[in-house]
Amino acid sequence: MIARRCIFFIGGYEPKTPKSFFERLAREMRRFEATWGVETSTTDIALPLADVGSVTVVTSAADSWQVTTDFQFFGLDSIVDADAARWLPVRVFRYLAAFLDYWLSGTAFSIFAKSWRFGLYFLYPFAVTAFFFLAVLLAASAALRFANIDTPALPTLIALLALFPLLATLGKRWSVTHLMDLWSFSREYVRGSRPEAEALMEQYATIATETVKARQFDEIIFVGHSTGGGLILDVAARSLQADPGMARRGAEVALLTLGSTALKFGLHPAAEAYRTKVQSLVDETSLKWAEFQCLMDVINFYKTNPVVDMGLRPRAQGSPSAFPIVRKIHLPRMIGREMYRRIRGRFFRIHYQFVSANTRQYFYDFFLICFGPHPVSAIPNDPSVAVFSDGEAVR
Repeated sequence: MIARRCIFFIGGYEPKTPKSFFERLAREMRRFEATWGVETSTTDIALPLADVGSVTVVTSAADSWQVTTDFQFFGLDSIVDADAARWLPVRVFRYLAAFLDYWLSGTAFSIFAKSWRFGLYFLYPFAVTAFFFLAVLLAASAALRFANIDTPALPTLIALLALFPLLATLGKRWSVTHLMDLWSFSREYVRGSRPEAEALMEQYATIATETVKARQFDEIIFVGHSTGGGLILDVAARSLQADPGMARRGAEVALLTLGSTALKFGLHPAAEAYRTKVQSLVDETSLKWAEFQCLMDVINFYKTNPVVDMGLRPRAQGSPSAFPIVRKIHLPRMIGREMYRRIRGRFFRIHYQFVSANTRQYFYDFFLICFGPHPVSAIPNDPSVAVFSDGEAVR
């Protein structure tokens, strides 16, 4: 049973401040309490740095157990906001460079081979941009023919000029420009050409090592969701490099990747440095890693193994546990079929269920893992098993 835990969390590539993250966490906490019959109390948000926030959550169930969790949020807000502040033509140019890079390097083909659903997600911003351009081109060509204006290059010019207002309005509403920035960032991060991202990961690793050295914990979890599922591996590797004894001093140290898109980094031929960091995690045999994937979520690499698919050297036979342990979740069992029907088709909402509270007791529950009494290594392998608050495994 865990008495004190430390969480280091990185979410997806999105403009989310620590304050807004913890406000959402507090709302979801009420559902967690109702689902599992527990009580929680949370301290005020501490904001030591612009992208960093922390709270301490105390969770208890009657007189059976009590857990104190120090939860640290590592944000990407400064990077996302800087990308979104660029002049729109520059954002489009950066995206097209990234899109071309992913095809010419063979990474896009690898993505489709591993997960065709994620491949469609990769194509989405390009497909919508192409649709905007072609729609205006066809409309302009028809209008010019009707007006008997025979200037061959004019429809193309009109389409190019109309493209940017469309991207600034409909493209923003449909997350097209945001996803353009995401793929631009992914390319730059993989190629080591984003120094502010490198500095941020190093800063987060320093905070993690200093926090672990300053206090005594039973469990330390590096948690990443979506793009954060790839970045948290970077932070964990840097932390273990700075403090090699972190995973060997008694506390159980684990990686938890949820709806991770780490393979968009790890499959790129230029990601040698990134794969070396992940390999260092594989080689630290005292480290645990649980990866959760979902078929209903298009924004994750379903039925993949990050270590195997990155071409890394797996742990030797006879190691204490698989690394990672890949587990698949079923959303209707987490939130009920009625709620699932309401959110079905809302891809980002489904993706967020990885870090939202359940309405049903189920073997995977983000809040139970972060604030409950059981370590990551005790999560049942069998999805039909739910771990209740008293620790009893019940089918």
